[in-house]
Amino acid sequence: MNNLTKLSLIFSSTLLSACVNQNTIAQKKSSPVTNPCAKISLLIKAYDDGFEQVKMKKIKTRVNNTWKAKYNIIGENCHIWTLGNAKTTYSCSITTNKKAKADSYYQSAQQTIQLCLGDEWLMTEQPRKDDNGRKSTFKAANSQVSVSTHLVPLDSIFSEKWSIYYYIGNPTN
Repeated sequence: MNNLTKLSLIFSSTLLSACVNQNTIAQKKSSPVTNPCAKISLLIKAYDDGFEQVKMKKIKTRVNNTWKAKYNIIGENCHIWTLGNAKTTYSCSITTNKKAKADSYYQSAQQTIQLCLGDEWLMTEQPRKDDNGRKSTFKAANSQVSVSTHLVPLDSIFSEKWSIYYYIGNPTN
């Protein structure tokens, strides 16, 4: 083998290993978060910069800016949205046909959020204003963000439907 061939092989091997190493580093930085408490913590921290690190594909809408979220607290359809100049909000939902199942999801959400956030976060529960649902909001004195879950009855002629929503964002949600 001549020196030019050897040099080409060494250079190619070095370049290839550098590319593989960069791919491994990129995968580690964007590795999925599967623990619910880790997701909630990450999303609360992400609120300050408009959830930039968890935004994925932008969705075209007329009224607001909406992105698909990288992390889903529940289901597979979580979004990040901004309406006008308001703060950005992370939102997820899941729908079920059974009231008992919806109640179970809602209670589980309350328990998980409280467990993950700790005692410095206080929960208030109240009826929703526009329907017969319920709303739990978690706030901490030292935080600009709130975490809430809503149990919402959906109007349906043929069957009973319920949605459970999770919001992380502006305390007015």
